[in-house]
Amino acid sequence: MNKYKALVRGQNFLLNNNGKVGRFGFYATRFVDAGSEADAEEKAIATLRDDPALRDAVLNEKSDPPIMFVEDISQLDSFDGLNLPGTGLSFYSEREPG
Repeated sequence: MNKYKALVRGQNFLLNNNGKVGRFGFYATRFVDAGSEADAEEKAIATLRDDPALRDAVLNEKSDPPIMFVEDISQLDSFDGLNLPGTGLSFYSEREPG
């Protein structure tokens, strides 16, 4: 298995932030073992999709789903000194059109 570092970007997440509902995006770095770069991308996104805290916070209707994609990925020699698979999300506010 190869070791990968993936920068995941999330968009269109409808969330309650201190009593105010708004649209947010985020960046998250995840570290995964995978046989290929494509598998690593899928695994990195799955770690976020399977995160109960994020999943439970999403308020989107099924007709307006949030999206996640890998913005950057690189192969690493090792995971020494890293917190696997990665923790935390860096959120930013998305402006509503208009």
